[in-house]
Amino acid sequence: MNPEDALRSDIHQALDPIAGSTPELLPRIVQRLRPVSRRRSYFAVGQVAAVLGILIVGAVVFSMHRSRVTPATVTTSPTAPIVAGPGADIAWVTSQQASGGAYTGDLITGIDPSGHVVGRINARDELRSPDGSHLYALADGGIDVYSAVDGHKEQTIRLQSVSFGQPMLSVDGRYLAVVGNSPSTLQLVDLVAGRSLASTSLGVPAYGVPLIIGVQAQHVYVVGATTTKFAFDGTSLRPEQRTTGQTIACNGLVVGGPNSAGGLPFRVLADGRTLVAFCPGDGRVTWFDLVSMTVIHEVAVSQRNPFWVSPVFSADGNTLYLHEGGTGALHVIDLVHQKIVKSTKVATADTNPLAWLRSLLVTDAYAGGIDRTAAVSPDGTWLYAIGDFGAPGGVSLVHLPDLAVKGRWLPDVSFNSVWVSANGRTIYLLGNGDELRVLRADGSEVAKLSLPANTFGFIVPTIP
Repeated sequence: MNPEDALRSDIHQALDPIAGSTPELLPRIVQRLRPVSRRRSYFAVGQVAAVLGILIVGAVVFSMHRSRVTPATVTTSPTAPIVAGPGADIAWVTSQQASGGAYTGDLITGIDPSGHVVGRINARDELRSPDGSHLYALADGGIDVYSAVDGHKEQTIRLQSVSFGQPMLSVDGRYLAVVGNSPSTLQLVDLVAGRSLASTSLGVPAYGVPLIIGVQAQHVYVVGATTTKFAFDGTSLRPEQRTTGQTIACNGLVVGGPNSAGGLPFRVLADGRTLVAFCPGDGRVTWFDLVSMTVIHEVAVSQRNPFWVSPVFSADGNTLYLHEGGTGALHVIDLVHQKIVKSTKVATADTNPLAWLRSLLVTDAYAGGIDRTAAVSPDGTWLYAIGDFGAPGGVSLVHLPDLAVKGRWLPDVSFNSVWVSANGRTIYLLGNGDELRVLRADGSEVAKLSLPANTFGFIVPTIP
């Protein structure tokens, strides 16, 4: 049994025979989870911590205004559309490495659209640039920058050393921020200049805080139990404002944590001031105003279990697709008009005819992170949805204009993660047994290859 399956087994055993609604599950999980000694994306401690209530979102947004007074708007959208860079059609997949049962890092493998391995990287805490051309990873006292074409290291940018650090990129890919513990700091890096710009103490534990950074790098919002705005004046970061009311929390959790990188569960809308966040604990979608720093609206979708729903944003950021891999349910959220516009079912799941009986006795909760069970084509026409947890069903082809299922690929095969290349011509599917399949957009199979043990997901372009 690989560590991923072992983690799921631990979660399920901790819950059995606990039953109840999603809100009732979280405090019971706290009492019964056994220690976990391995790490997944942003290490397994962070994954279990998500269920224990340490799931934290850091949302970092910078204003284009140069005034030090709170602006009327906060612009985070890039000045020009993101154009795919070299290597953007190459899939990079992460596999855990361990020695003596202890996590030792990740092995990242690059596979091109023909199914050939183009490079391998040993790293940890990885991110991919919005244009897909670079990979970034935390190193001892710095950030390593790699080419997404073949994985060669281009440079290392020195930083203040922290333990349990976590990086995030700006929407235009120019800036990178890192938060970390021991000491608890926020650091800002200019990737074009290749140097650190500023750092500041957060004064609170910063483990698991993901970030969103705006284009101009002039304001930073760290969103947690209290939301703090930091101003950046070109040389230093200083706290400027804190919330005193409602924030983006759910059942004692805060949106984000180890489920954030790549498939970020939050996005800043085109108006530059509205942060939309999805809570994987209870299925809630929250709209947060970054100027007034208050929650302005919430809706909730039904979900069978916590951490089953995969959030996928449309390319323009106006629509959120919430796909539940365990059941095949799909919810479509209009982010501009702040409402659920459609709920349907697009993938087969629960193929065991007795699954309904077990569901009456035990409510499963998967706390190891959110699998990418759905991916949207770059032109916004198709959604590729897969089942999860070993259920066969292949890939459902959902035509987004009418949300109709137009076909299925490989219906007898089980997959757990999907990604579409930047040009939309290649679909990568990660299946059980650390197997990767490469398909063309017409469904024809290009290649099937085995990956290193404990492969768990794609490193996709990071677009806050």
